[in-house]
Amino acid sequence: MRLLTIYVVTVIKTSLSDTNKIQQIMYKIIYFLIEIYNKRTVIFSLAKRNVQQQYFGSALGFFWAFIEPLIFIGILYFVFTIGLRAGSVSSMPFSVYLITGITAWLFFANTLNGSPNAIAKYSYLVNNLGLKGSYLPLINIVGNLLPHMLFVVLAILVAWAQGYTPSLYTLQIFYYLFAMSVLLLGLAWLTSSTNLFVKDVSRFVSLITQFGFWLTPIFWNISIVPEKFHWLIKLNPVYYIVTGYRESIVEKIPFWDHPADTLYFWLVTVTILLAGIIIFNKLEPHFGDVI
Repeated sequence: MRLLTIYVVTVIKTSLSDTNKIQQIMYKIIYFLIEIYNKRTVIFSLAKRNVQQQYFGSALGFFWAFIEPLIFIGILYFVFTIGLRAGSVSSMPFSVYLITGITAWLFFANTLNGSPNAIAKYSYLVNNLGLKGSYLPLINIVGNLLPHMLFVVLAILVAWAQGYTPSLYTLQIFYYLFAMSVLLLGLAWLTSSTNLFVKDVSRFVSLITQFGFWLTPIFWNISIVPEKFHWLIKLNPVYYIVTGYRESIVEKIPFWDHPADTLYFWLVTVTILLAGIIIFNKLEPHFGDVI
């Protein structure tokens, strides 16, 4: 396997000199994916170490990654069920609607908020371990996966307790998680590289996630918006993910039932991913001047 990897990498490097720009980008993506596979142990170890350092010294340690979001969800549930007397949303109990939507949102928001500072935070790894700068945002994404998967299990259990039995459709969670991770990777490359030169990027990202929480149907249903404005809500790519989580866990709707939404999401995601790759590669030679 290692000999095959070396051979593929050699072919890619040789081909870069006599191919057009589109082919060069494709070769770089393939090379990057191969390098990620080869560095997977290092990336997972660094992600684990980062999580441990984040909660080092606290009595509850890693459990804070689970407790804080639970308290937030509990407050939302109390406000909307007791204060505003919300009963059910889209024919499902509010507790199920809330937990399935917010599970996806928390992973997206927490990961995106940590992305702008990914390079500055882990820059020492480039010098000490020879890790490429483009891998650093991956540490942030991988580090948020474990608490996210715990919340996925919680969402499935809450839905199950309300009569929504897990099925094969539940496995679609992994498709939507992959789709969200690709979107986050593109955003991470874009924000982490530009934030080194323009510090306002991190504040802008924080603002976007704050507004995004209220503009994404996490605790409200799109049906309350006039139908002629539905397209505006669906412009948000996270709408596709949040809806997908609910359809996988509760409604048992396959993702291929929404070809237009799926096509739009991947067009936006691939565009952001390519923009992230191009901008990151343009700025990377200058990182040393600002770190």
